[in-house]
Amino acid sequence: MAGGLACALRIKNYKVAVMKPVSCGGLEDVNFLIKCAGLNEPLLRVNPIALRAPLSPQLAAAIEHKRIDLKAIDRAMSYFQKKGYDFLVIEGCGGLLVPILADFFVINLVKRMKAECVLVSRAGLGAINHSLLSVEALKKRRIKPLGIIFNRLSGGALTIPEKTNPKTVATFGKVRSLGIFPFMKSCETYCVGKAFLKHIDLEKIL
Repeated sequence: MAGGLACALRIKNYKVAVMKPVSCGGLEDVNFLIKCAGLNEPLLRVNPIALRAPLSPQLAAAIEHKRIDLKAIDRAMSYFQKKGYDFLVIEGCGGLLVPILADFFVINLVKRMKAECVLVSRAGLGAINHSLLSVEALKKRRIKPLGIIFNRLSGGALTIPEKTNPKTVATFGKVRSLGIFPFMKSCETYCVGKAFLKHIDLEKIL
């Protein structure tokens, strides 16, 4: 979804940079982000912490005998802030309560980076519970989410949960629904950006 946002901003003629502070399980997501933004910056800045195992960062680092250095993320953030980009799109890893260190989670990284937060939730069954839990976790830490994007995991007509979950979550979580992103078999960057602009309320994010 971060790639879609980056590409949508690019289509709108904004100068956009991207970051995935921590990656686990390969660089596929990182490379897609870079492609979506049309970015030409050092990989170490875009993805300062890269781990091979497709696990939580804390566990992957332990298995690979690596130390996660949060200051490397700080340096990358500072680098982009000085470059004059209109927007820096940051992609998380896993969910808000995925551990990066033994006592430091993705949600703590959001706070540390002073980043605006857009939640991405599945669109169908299960969305209400995990969306409201995520909103509650953010608000507990005084992080006000800009809204929630509901991501479809399959095609076809919208199911009843997909139709009704956005309003239910928005009502009970007191958070804005930004739209339902369609299931896409192809992930060509321009198509993803156009789909983002068609289905997601970009203005509410900006």
